[in-house]
Amino acid sequence: MSNLTMLDMGDKFRSLEVLLAAAMEMDCRNDDEHEIAFELVDKALMRCRSLRRELDGLEGKNA
Repeated sequence: MSNLTMLDMGDKFRSLEVLLAAAMEMDCRNDDEHEIAFELVDKALMRCRSLRRELDGLEGKNA
């Protein structure tokens, strides 16, 4: 597990922001874009869960 620095955290949040912004730009009336938007949100959720696990791991080390 990597050590998270403030710079890493900023990058991780920007990554989430980009994925969610791209999903918001999709036209959900178009089936293809609806599917892409779903995949982008799914990817953002996976990254959130991964970040949470990393943060939980850091809390355990600092406790």
